[in-house]
Order: sequence, then structure tokens, then C-alpha cells
Amino acid sequence: MDDFVLRPVMAALDKVEFDKSSADEALAEVQRRGKPTHPGVSRFAEHATRMYLASHQQRDDTMRPVREFWVAQRITTSVVWELYGWGRRYESTDGRLREFRFLRLGAVDSRDRDPAEIALAAYAAAFGAPAAWPDPWSQPFSPSGRAGAERVRVVDVGLLDGSTVQCFDGTADEVEEYFAEHGRRQVSTIVAGSDAVPGSGCASCKRVTVCDGPVRTPGLLGLEASQGPLRTVSISGLRYYRKCPAQAYLRSVHLPRAYEYSAEAELGQAVHAWLEAAHEAQLVPCGRDDLPALGSSWFAGKWYVAAGDLADAGIRMLAHHVEVCPFREAPEIDSVQVEPRLTFADTTARAIVLARPDLVYREAGQWVWRELKTTQKAPESFGDPLRKFPQLALGVAVLAAGGLGPGGAGRVELEILRPTGAEIVLIDPTDDERVETARAVLREWAAAWRADHSFEARAGRNCRWCPVSLWCPSYPGPDGNGKDHPSGAASATAAES
Repeated sequence: MDDFVLRPVMAALDKVEFDKSSADEALAEVQRRGKPTHPGVSRFAEHATRMYLASHQQRDDTMRPVREFWVAQRITTSVVWELYGWGRRYESTDGRLREFRFLRLGAVDSRDRDPAEIALAAYAAAFGAPAAWPDPWSQPFSPSGRAGAERVRVVDVGLLDGSTVQCFDGTADEVEEYFAEHGRRQVSTIVAGSDAVPGSGCASCKRVTVCDGPVRTPGLLGLEASQGPLRTVSISGLRYYRKCPAQAYLRSVHLPRAYEYSAEAELGQAVHAWLEAAHEAQLVPCGRDDLPALGSSWFAGKWYVAAGDLADAGIRMLAHHVEVCPFREAPEIDSVQVEPRLTFADTTARAIVLARPDLVYREAGQWVWRELKTTQKAPESFGDPLRKFPQLALGVAVLAAGGLGPGGAGRVELEILRPTGAEIVLIDPTDDERVETARAVLREWAAAWRADHSFEARAGRNCRWCPVSLWCPSYPGPDGNGKDHPSGAASATAAES
């Protein structure tokens, strides 16, 4: 399946704008002849196409679409420098005004678009010449025709609701000034190159096989050799897959989703954010004096907890964390990483595995991987923690494989915070039995996901809480009793990009 969600949208818009097809004809043609897509992506593509066209009709209809890219090109004896933007392009009939439009999967916000992106797009529009996409793609563009425009607009379009924000409107001289302030340094950074920043984009990178960014850990997921396409996964993604393969897939391609946090989940996020900020100080143990007073509202990162029972429960959890904070009486700690974004390449399973433990650090030369869980439930017996919490199994497998760099495999910790107390569960990643169990758990969780090529929906009760149900053709709607989505009717439309 084609994972690039905007490809069918762009193809349909091309047919409408350049071939004069109707929206229905364009969407049907793309569905029939385009690359195969997940049914949920097809539904989103139809919605996005119609939202864009409705938004376009409200704008200046004297502008005509431009098929070619605007490419600012400079050729030296050894290098061809090219600058262009990916999006929709329009110009006035006399060519004096050009408009570049970014496409965003969700709704737009004037604060979201990076000024460097705006500067690069504006510069290409203001000073570039038209050029078709090169074939093969490794060849340089061949610009021809009129270069540049007197005036440039840059617009952001939200495909969720057709919302638009004008990011820039100015003359060519003003583009030069804006580019000098916001874009030139970005171009210099790109040209100079930098250290690899591995992450979710590794699976689609053409250089991933020779890049030393993702840590190579063959066999990490415990799977046999796979011949399938390189994929990206995390423990969270595997949790979603167990609930519904379609939900996992639609999340993975970043379709807009409804707000999905309950009040209890928001509290857990707030506690995590509080401790993340506290631990950023590194090696400074958490103290009770820094905590908000019982009975008060409090903030942590982007999370706000209003005064009341939930706020007090969170404050009590934080107070109990003080008792088990890893930086208390631990003078031999170094290499502290708070919620690091770790990327591993399981070359056997052909998978890019993403992990974001709450804390990793080295203590007396041994790596420690700590995960945090908040709950208001009474203490329970949950059997083997590796099976209950597969993120612990991933931690064990990573430490056993030496995936964190120089240093030994110390321990994996689970910190459980309740309003009534704190508990630490320890797991030894040098114990062969624990390592084998961890790999068996990961294999059990990942095998079906790795073998799946269709990601069909698993309709059921979970559909009522699914944040991407808006795009799922299998969504059955409200339950048989006529009860609506528990988070309210707005959940079907209030989405986040």
C-alpha cells in the first residue's frame, strides 16, 4: 500500500485543475489507476480533495494553476544547486503574481508553519523558473520560461476543514529580506550537512542501509528474516495494532484524529511532563518543596490540571516519586537522557523500531532503562511484568544487545506511581531467561503486524473510542443503544493534525 497520504490528493487535484475533470471523475480515476491505498486513506483523500476545492473556490479565481515546479537553480563546475517547494502553485494571468500553497493534513494554525519553510517556498516562487519533475529523479531540473515574479504569496491550507492562513505576501525585494532572515541559514545548514537524526523518517530514506543513525540491532523483535518492505513500529503502535490493525495503520500515516485523552489520561500526561522537566536538570533529585500545594491547579508542559480530586491525586503521585527518584544518593550517574527518542534498525525483521523510554542513564558504567506508569487503582498482582508491559521487554532486549552504546546492561525499572505510594519493579537484562522471555514477548506482539499487508479494521466496541474512526469505512457508528461517542459529538470533527 502507498503510505504517502497526499499522493492521491495531489493526483486528484491535478486532474481537476489541469484536465478539467469533475471532483467525482478525478477521485474515481485516481482510485482506479493510482497506487493502491488503504480504504481509510482513500476516504481521507476524497474528503481532503473536496475541502481543498471548496477552499480554492473562495479565493481569487483570476489565478491559474501551474503544473511545473518553480526552481531556483545555480550551476557551478562541480555542483548543481536547486531550491524548490512541494505544494500547489498558482499565478496571475500576466505572471506578475505567484502563489504557493502548502498542504496540511489537519487544520491550519498561523503558529505552526516554520518561517524557514515559508522563506524557501517564497524564494523559489519569487526567483525560480518553471521546470517539470526530472526523470530519472536523480537528474537535475531543466528550468525554462519566465523566471520569477514581482509579488509572491505563501498560503497554508488545512485539508481537514479547508482552513487557510496566509503566511507571506510581499514583493520580490521583501522576499529577499525574509529569506535572508529566515531561510539562508537553513540552506547553509543543509549544504554543510550534519549528524544523522534518526527517527520515523528512516524507513523511507534511500540511504538508510548505509546510515549509522539508527542503531543496528538484528533480531531485536525476535522475528525470522522478512522480505517485506521496511516498516516503522513502536510499542504504542503494536498496542494499537492489537486493538485494530486499521487504527494502527491510519495513526501511522498521521491522518487527523479526534481528541483521545480522558481526564485520567491527561493527568498521567501531566505527571510525565512534570517529571520530564524536573529530570532535565540532570542529577538533581526531585524534592517536595517544588511541588504545587494540595488543593491548587497546576501546569506541566502543555498540560493543565484544574484544582480538584484529580489534581490532588497527581500531586500525591509526584510526592511519592520523590521517595524513589533515581537521582537520590546516586553519585555515579552520567549520560542522563530524559524521554530520548531512540531509533533501532532490526535488519532481520526489516523494521525501524522507535522507543521513547521515560529515562535512561548510566550508573557506575551500567545502563538503566526506566519506564513510568501512573494509576489510581489499588496495587494488583499482574504476573510477569514483561508480558504486562511490553515496553519493558523492549528495554531488556535493547540493553541485552548493547543498543545504548558503551557500558554494560544494568537493569530495567518500572516505576509505578499511585496517590497512595510508589513501587519499583526491577528486571535484570543479563539474565538469560529474562532476555529470552523479552524476545518471546516482542515476537508475539510483532509477528502479526509484520506479516499484515492489508490492515483491515476489527470492528467492535473499540470503534466508539477510536480517534481515527472518521476515516474508517468499517466504523459502525453509535452503538445499538443509540449512545454517541463518549467524548461527545464534537469528537468526530474536532481533530488534531
